[in-house]
Amino acid sequence: MTTDLLGRLANLDREELAKVLAHRPDVLEEPWPRRLDDLAARLGSARSLDEALLRLSLPQVQVLRAVQLCHALGRRPTPVAEVSRLLGTTAVESFVDELAERAILWREPDGLVLPEPLHRTDFQAEGLGRPVAALLGDLGTSALARLARSLGLPQTGRKPELLLALVHFFRDADRVRELFATAPADARKLVQDMADGVPEVHGVAPAGWAFDHGFLVQTFYGTVAMPIEVSLALRGTDHQLPFTPAEPEFSVTHTGAEAAEALSSAAALRLLDRVSAILELAAAEPFPLLKDGTIGARLIKKIAKETKGTPEEIALAIDLTAQAGLLLADEPPAPRRGQKAPPPTLAPNPDVARPAPALLYRLLLSTWWDPEPLEFETDVPALVRKALVRLLARLDPGDAIADVAALTELAAWHAPMLPAEDFPEHIRDALNDGELLGVFAHGAVTAAGRALLDEGDLIEVTDELVSRARTTALFGTDLTAIVPGSPDARLAAALDRVADREAQGTATSWRFSPASVRRAFDQGATAEELLDELTAIAAGDLPQPLVYLVNDVARRHGEARVLDVASVVVGEPAVLAELAAHRKLAKLGLRSVAPTVLTSTVDASGTLEALREAGYAPTHHAGDGSIVLPARERVEPKVVVRDREPGEQPPGPLDHAERLLAAPASGPGLRRGQLARAMSDRYAGRLTPKQQQLCLQLEAGIPADVRYRADGGEPTQLVIAYPELDGDVLDVWSLGDRAYRRLELARIDLD
Repeated sequence: MTTDLLGRLANLDREELAKVLAHRPDVLEEPWPRRLDDLAARLGSARSLDEALLRLSLPQVQVLRAVQLCHALGRRPTPVAEVSRLLGTTAVESFVDELAERAILWREPDGLVLPEPLHRTDFQAEGLGRPVAALLGDLGTSALARLARSLGLPQTGRKPELLLALVHFFRDADRVRELFATAPADARKLVQDMADGVPEVHGVAPAGWAFDHGFLVQTFYGTVAMPIEVSLALRGTDHQLPFTPAEPEFSVTHTGAEAAEALSSAAALRLLDRVSAILELAAAEPFPLLKDGTIGARLIKKIAKETKGTPEEIALAIDLTAQAGLLLADEPPAPRRGQKAPPPTLAPNPDVARPAPALLYRLLLSTWWDPEPLEFETDVPALVRKALVRLLARLDPGDAIADVAALTELAAWHAPMLPAEDFPEHIRDALNDGELLGVFAHGAVTAAGRALLDEGDLIEVTDELVSRARTTALFGTDLTAIVPGSPDARLAAALDRVADREAQGTATSWRFSPASVRRAFDQGATAEELLDELTAIAAGDLPQPLVYLVNDVARRHGEARVLDVASVVVGEPAVLAELAAHRKLAKLGLRSVAPTVLTSTVDASGTLEALREAGYAPTHHAGDGSIVLPARERVEPKVVVRDREPGEQPPGPLDHAERLLAAPASGPGLRRGQLARAMSDRYAGRLTPKQQQLCLQLEAGIPADVRYRADGGEPTQLVIAYPELDGDVLDVWSLGDRAYRRLELARIDLD
């Protein structure tokens, strides 16, 4: 079958092949198909065909089922006219063309042909059961001979001939109806009821005539089944399979494009704010994970309370940030004997620099739209969200389908092969997540959502979306800062550093207090730095009360110093005398050892906390007197996320089609041991065990590290996989280049 498909692919032109590739994107997963024979193998695989079926609309599925039924009934190739008769319409040609463009079937001069993985022998979903060849094939020769005698068919001692004669008989609908007319009344009623109803049941009343004449068959599983041929014959020539070429009706609500874009911008900026807050919180204290590797609901609620967000926002932000690689799970070392293992944690990835706001938003959007493929199952939520965006993007900007039930019915018509029992829930989840991301606004697809369908617009759209954020705040004399609209990530981070967030909605407000300002000083800020930073983000002059507050906290900050000697308090004699006599600090066991020194029976962190609760503003110092900053030391990141340059964009379907048609249709395989023998010649007949292992590893499809010396250049370290030997050249997939490379054997170093 792969050979047949290879021939058909080779006869396509560039545009026709590009259509196939566009409809079957999974076959272009890296490593790309090297040649048309690779492509044919991928297109014909059961996994790829299953993926393609999930993307079919209802009429496409119904046409395919009709072809499968004809195929099961022996009409191979299947005439298009027979498919039209079964569906009761002549409007099937366009749907057949759409299925052919997806390589789900193909046309022959005398009819339609199906790939082998799509052959079916069970049509209970269509209310028809199984064909007579499948049911009678389980019977022995003697049982087939008895049935043939009952039907008056020629006798033969061989099972294949008996089965063929019986199949021919039951495929003749007129003969089946003639025989049925001679049946006893009770048998006719039972058989007709089954033909009109369920084709396979348990516990049918005795009907000897129906069993003797093959109208009913006892199966291996103890059920009683009626062959499809009998059901169709008794239902009559007018019986048709369901065919629904028109999509369900729906009403459109106009929400307004401008209002939708405003909501989209607010959602995007709110999400960026949540992600920034999450990264800061995780940097200060990594999030503990549950045994299944997820964040607990209690922790999500706690983070939501601290960030003034909703649990849904926080759960989505953590999930996308982790998928994008900005948060990294850390498995703790194995505990010592008798100790309990600490839970794994989630913390910022120290190797990845945090992207700028617009780039971060693109990263989150792309992660939601195109997540890493699941290894052993289909990512149904990803398919649902893509189908939903494509559906709603057909409407004018600002238009929506407000009725979720109608939208679900429409989406089910466009994707009937997706799991029906969870489908409404998947629709609701996609809408909710899309609203939080700014992809949807009141059910309408926004510019950000439309840009997901055309990556060429994504950078421009997201840059404009994020640029709508407020970069300045209005400072009041009541020690508040208000941002009308949505603050950008840097403005929000600056205010969060020195003030407490109070309210969020159409406007966001922060309140300054001695405790919030002291928090900034505890993290190493100075009064001059804070005032300069606040002046830079102020829409006018800073109010005097705020300036006084910052300077007053700065003046008092460090009036008492806590040293890590478990612990010592150092300060002015008058202040220390006051501390030693303070009733609330009696639990510290403060004792004067010098006019400027007190000792404490509590460690440094506990002493700091007690002094602050009593209204003082101490600072934390190490034993050498240097101030201890609570912020974690940051490691210089090694990876910087960036947008792809125009020349770095992956090839599109047209590019792949041109490349595949230009290459030979088929090529050399790699037999076991062939690579080791070829490399042995490179090393004068001697390979070390490690080199032999590398050759076997490559032949088994496992990537390996090699060094390659190009003409006049320095050796390059490559990670290669999927090798093919072509004379003195090794054709490989280079994981670093994400492309195929041809390496001369004489220049490859396996050491």
